[in-house]
Amino acid sequence: MGIQDARFRHPRFLCCHPPLQYTTDELIRPDGTLAVAYLDAALSVAGFHCDILDMSIGRPGTDPLEETFYRAIPLPQVSPDMVRIGMSDERILKEVSDYDVIAVTSIFTQQTSRCLDLGKLIKSVFPSKILIAGGVNARSLREHFFDNGYDLVCVSEGEQPVVALAHYLRSGSPALDRIPSVSYRVGGKTFTNPTTLVDDLDEYPIPSWEKLPNDQYWKINRLWGGKTGWLEGREPRYASIFTSRGCPFSCKYCHISGERGGEAGQIGSLRLHSVERVEQELIKLKGLGVELVYVNDDSFLAKKPRVYEILKRIRKYNFLVADVNGVNIVHLHKREGNRLVVDIELLEALYDAGFRRFGLPFESGTQRLVDKYSSAKWDMNTLDPIILIQTMEKMGFTVTGNFMIGYPDETLGELTNTFLLARRAMDAGLTACGFFMVQPFPGTALFDETLASGQLPSNWHWDQLGWSKQSPFNDLPIDRDLLKYTWSLVFRLLNRDVRNEEWSAQMNKARSIYATDALNAGETGLRA
Repeated sequence: MGIQDARFRHPRFLCCHPPLQYTTDELIRPDGTLAVAYLDAALSVAGFHCDILDMSIGRPGTDPLEETFYRAIPLPQVSPDMVRIGMSDERILKEVSDYDVIAVTSIFTQQTSRCLDLGKLIKSVFPSKILIAGGVNARSLREHFFDNGYDLVCVSEGEQPVVALAHYLRSGSPALDRIPSVSYRVGGKTFTNPTTLVDDLDEYPIPSWEKLPNDQYWKINRLWGGKTGWLEGREPRYASIFTSRGCPFSCKYCHISGERGGEAGQIGSLRLHSVERVEQELIKLKGLGVELVYVNDDSFLAKKPRVYEILKRIRKYNFLVADVNGVNIVHLHKREGNRLVVDIELLEALYDAGFRRFGLPFESGTQRLVDKYSSAKWDMNTLDPIILIQTMEKMGFTVTGNFMIGYPDETLGELTNTFLLARRAMDAGLTACGFFMVQPFPGTALFDETLASGQLPSNWHWDQLGWSKQSPFNDLPIDRDLLKYTWSLVFRLLNRDVRNEEWSAQMNKARSIYATDALNAGETGLRA
């Protein structure tokens, strides 16, 4: 039975995070996204039965974490150092057996193989169940998802399509070709329906945080934003929130660069929740016992008057807050003449509202690369990041820095610029710095460009991509082994005093790649 023939009188939905896939030297953390919570809320408000299952965690009260999250199963067919984290196949099949539709979120490329294996597993035992997938990864690799059992892929935001699908499965109306923003196969041919987009984000229901396995997340205590140190002696009760979607920038290595039109629509454009809606979500989180809120917006500070109003609400409910994703350093400044100076008023408002930790995205130490790949998001001629770091450190913020290396045309001199900027930033007061290898993830402009030019090999595979993995590009100006050696060495040197587990995982990786005597020799030379 294909999706065009499927009918259920009262369709039951299960929205899932798939099992996880990591290398043995990476810090394994729960998925951390809210996609399934948004889908569940949309279906529930529309009157359909829906549950959430994080397959890396299992059912609270039924699956001990020792049998799910803390159980690493080797994946030699993928890589000698790759492991699978999560529920066993038998437990997954038992859990999905009572549902008609299984919806999977596929945002992270490194989890693609787990999503595909999940599709094959479920369809092999329950061929009549409907499998749907959403997220930039599923959209970009939809033919692979169809080949592995999925019936439908959302090509844009999923809230509208999943509710329309529920009505279709119940009554056959609207017709399959009227469900917005989806791709599907009929008779071996793929069809894609036009995308419709909600401009007013407040039309979407508040996400179902209460259905996530929060107690298990808090017990595991591995936050996407890193350790906080604010709640010593106990587990932080944390949650993520989105006050907006999209971004004013369109960096080539980011999924937003592929969401500026076409099948996905303009979902990469900045859209905002109202301040009143944000307050409603904060009230709900407070009621769930959340103490620490991670703001996951792609560009939280883009509209400053709105930010001040949101900060008042955050302060009102006495949250601790950190930004995990979208703080661009240009937004922490204001213009004075031809220069940008640190916006002290904004920093004070952030601090008063409970913000304590920021990761600053520098991207590169070379303006050419920032302009070409990072939407020219900051100008080294008009903005001094060292003054920003010193100011934030004096005000009591914990500040880390993120730097990207391995751009397709980056020269050795430009790589050196980034390392020197990182050194200056650490000397100015950064707590830690991280280096991320530029990757052409599917769905980004960089993927399309480098695949078309041949710099990304035609036999590329998603399991080879990841921010902490080797560069996948052909014809790099820098020798690939030298690039990875210098990356590992400089990381170790600059973070020599860091002891938390997030960064220790990276340091252990450096040690495993290169012999200790080589590292020591290089370290001595760099000090000299």
